[in-house]
Amino acid sequence: MKLITKSLLYMLPASMMLTLGSCSEYIDIDTEKTLDIAAIDYTATENMYEPVVGCYQRLRDQGMHWANAMIWMGRDDDMSSGRADDQGDALKFGYPGGYANPSAFWAVGNLWVTMYNIIIDCNSNLEALDNYGNNLTEGSADYRKYMGYRGEIRTIRAWAYYHLTDFFGPCVIYANNDQVSFRRSTVDKVYDYIIYELQEAIPHMEACRPNQASHQGAFTKYTAEALAARVALMQGNYALVEQFTDDIIQNGGFSLYPDYYQLFKIPGKLCDESLMEVQVTDFGNDSGDYVGVDQWFNFRGAGLSEPDGSWLMGGWTFMRYNPAFLKWTDDRGEKVRRQTSFLVAGETTPEGAVVNGTLDPTALIGEIYDGKGYLPLNQMTGNSRDWGRNNNVRIIRYAEVLLMNAEAKVRQGKNGDQPFNLVRQRAEMPALSGVTANQILDERRMELCGEWGLRYADLRRTGLAESVLGKYGWSEAARYVDIPSNQVLLTPELAEEPM
Repeated sequence: MKLITKSLLYMLPASMMLTLGSCSEYIDIDTEKTLDIAAIDYTATENMYEPVVGCYQRLRDQGMHWANAMIWMGRDDDMSSGRADDQGDALKFGYPGGYANPSAFWAVGNLWVTMYNIIIDCNSNLEALDNYGNNLTEGSADYRKYMGYRGEIRTIRAWAYYHLTDFFGPCVIYANNDQVSFRRSTVDKVYDYIIYELQEAIPHMEACRPNQASHQGAFTKYTAEALAARVALMQGNYALVEQFTDDIIQNGGFSLYPDYYQLFKIPGKLCDESLMEVQVTDFGNDSGDYVGVDQWFNFRGAGLSEPDGSWLMGGWTFMRYNPAFLKWTDDRGEKVRRQTSFLVAGETTPEGAVVNGTLDPTALIGEIYDGKGYLPLNQMTGNSRDWGRNNNVRIIRYAEVLLMNAEAKVRQGKNGDQPFNLVRQRAEMPALSGVTANQILDERRMELCGEWGLRYADLRRTGLAESVLGKYGWSEAARYVDIPSNQVLLTPELAEEPM
């Protein structure tokens, strides 16, 4: 029996088959199924979206693993994994642990494996999709759909590569599942590959917001452009950043969701600000069938109590902010984004829940939790008290596009005030004129805090990491994390210099 996955056996079991899903109202929530490649009828082209759904499912169940967030979102000076009593090695990657590099920590291997699982699955499903394409007439409406579907899969795969190289630096470009060479490529080569892949996909994808897509929530041309802009920003290719973000701003029909607090909650699901979002549903039930993101929200949840002290609900209390960042926020005069971004020990949420704990303003690890992952009890289904249950995961927002556009313009000697001030206006912050690159970086720090490790990426790409993080023990050697030691033992080629 021919199986699609034949290589990288240290990443996947040898019995791995093609992962598919059947589409419905949601693009990524259906029960997945594995099939032998030879068992599929590729002439039944009405089923050709199934491989795409399979990739969305893999993004949800592998990419949204809580341990990935624990280590890649805790590397800047504002947020850490938060707990020394459980998964304490996670602290070592960030400022509380002095930027050590414990590559044998299980979560490092988990990040490596889950990202490559996504890539391998995308490779498999592209092969299946191409088999459908062989039964279509080039130029027909169905053929155009097929090409657009290829673009969705390539965008998911590009996202996985971005996070691999963001964390590990040089990594293996695994172009197809027959590949036998595992020599790593340099960071710039991986970035070039990502942008090439996305540029190849963009012309064939739907030119609309994800909430307008034929399969609602699917990744569109503008999703791919936003991801490509993020990569181009890492390379310092500001002209390309401007090109991608200008097209999104001028032609995409996106807008900032007016209520920043509700943006990250149920009312903000797949709103007009969303460019890339993982969908979740509990099917309207508080127990039983639930297609979600495992512990993605729960692991960072705080303990909440009623005003009388009785327990309300709680999570695992990972992912905490540095009290120095809270002070920086207060010194800026932030109100809207402060209320949304932080759950501060001893304070009360707008719904009346009290955040458990005591705030020590001198601590490196404060009892200041991630408010963007908080879902109020009154938005949960029935009697559910599972932290964040039924909420989607926001990956790329229009606010980030606006700030990338502003920075790209300023870096090229142009004026970036207009997109910059749109973001501040929503946050009820005063407009600024003649904004500088440093002001934009500060705005990104506030607007995007707790989202995908973007603060750490900003410090690296701008050369500020040494001055900002050096006092905590950061050095150039800590820029990236070593490849998991067990992977190098199994595949010594990974230890060779990248090409």
